[in-house]
Amino acid sequence: MSAPLVLVVSRSASRTQVYREALDLLEISCLAVGGLQEVPALTAGIPLNGILLDTPVLVKSTVDEKAIVEDVLKALPSAYLNIAPATDTIKLMTVNGNQGMAANLDEFAALCKTFPARLVLPKQRYTLHLHALLRAPFTQIPEEQTFTQNVSPGGCFLFSANPRFNVGQQVEINFVDLDDSAPATASICWINRWGVRGYQAPGLGVRFERISDSQLTQINGLLRARKPDSE
Repeated sequence: MSAPLVLVVSRSASRTQVYREALDLLEISCLAVGGLQEVPALTAGIPLNGILLDTPVLVKSTVDEKAIVEDVLKALPSAYLNIAPATDTIKLMTVNGNQGMAANLDEFAALCKTFPARLVLPKQRYTLHLHALLRAPFTQIPEEQTFTQNVSPGGCFLFSANPRFNVGQQVEINFVDLDDSAPATASICWINRWGVRGYQAPGLGVRFERISDSQLTQINGLLRARKPDSE
């Protein structure tokens, strides 16, 4: 049986080597890349058991680069790594608990060993701020004035710190910036809770269930303007 394979994202060769040696002692194979923009192609072609991000990578990464790995971080065991300057020990912080929690590298390795390797096909999301009214029909959750942080043809990420939303819940969204502001229906796929450490904005990742043709056409037009090949 082959060792679990974990993707490590780090711009520093010396830091990558520290992580590689530590993972090797834990019987975890390591595939290393230098930036977030390299992640989608790898996760779409190589089955992985987890992903680790060196914290300094986030400092110079753009909002769009962070957005394209969101689906990967939700689909695989994932964590941020750092090296404590005083002790040279590896510190770990779980990015998302959907696939299990880990307090240190040993626990992360154990998690990866029980997680079946999988491919992840990230959605092409682009930074796009659309003002929106968010509501949960047939509930006591009040309507919320909010905005999208990123959008794809299949869904979006909406800022929200409301703790009453739940994964799987259906919501209605009025995109007031679009010509057609009729409510679109979406389901909540994942939630970033307010106050949970991880350098992520609080909010809801949603998948469109029903959206009008005119809204989708206008969204696609706005997204095309954001794509690098259109610049």
